[in-house]
Amino acid sequence: AVGGIFNGDFGLIYAIIGRNPLLYPTTDVIDTFVFRSLMDLGDMGMSAAVGFLQSAIGFILVVTVNFIAKKTAPDSAIF
Repeated sequence: AVGGIFNGDFGLIYAIIGRNPLLYPTTDVIDTFVFRSLMDLGDMGMSAAVGFLQSAIGFILVVTVNFIAKKTAPDSAIF
């Protein structure tokens, strides 16, 4: 569950805010930012970079938490 800590519920948030720029500062998550930057700006490079960074940080968190779990309770570790 730690790996998904940066994942927002894109469908729910996009259904609520839609294309209302007044709500972006308070309700924007990484997924909606990536979608909006791809659709509005057409900037595929930045969208891919942000999505990759989100995945890389999630992976680092999973490996770190697994390392801690292996040290504290070896039966709780994933690998």
